[in-house]
Amino acid sequence: MNLAKADLVDLCYSCFGGDLTLRLNGVDFSIVTGGGVQILDFAVEFFSAGRSVATGKPGKINFAGMADEIYVKPHEESVEISSNYTDEVGRVERQQFLRAGRTFLAEVLTDLTAEYPDLRRNQGIKKAGAWVGLTI
Repeated sequence: MNLAKADLVDLCYSCFGGDLTLRLNGVDFSIVTGGGVQILDFAVEFFSAGRSVATGKPGKINFAGMADEIYVKPHEESVEISSNYTDEVGRVERQQFLRAGRTFLAEVLTDLTAEYPDLRRNQGIKKAGAWVGLTI
């Protein structure tokens, strides 16, 4: 795949697999598949869910190519987090959730552009970077 020219959706769905470790106040939302979680996709989905929560709407984090989903629902100054793959429910402060989504996307983009320099010319990656205040 030409990383400089690939569409952001293609990059999200086809590249950068890994395992996800996600623990929240004792609730484990991790998915360990031996590299099957598309990390860029998760980072974009997490950030997007935060944008929904910021406007007072519920959000959902889908995992590319998987049936697993995480659900986020704003409650006053907190966010309730659940999923279709665990019965446990977590809660975190709304601002903490929003910061975590922005920070995670920024870290993923920073790491990927360092490891794959061609991504620095990708317009979709630049756009995603702008969402979190990064100039790529």
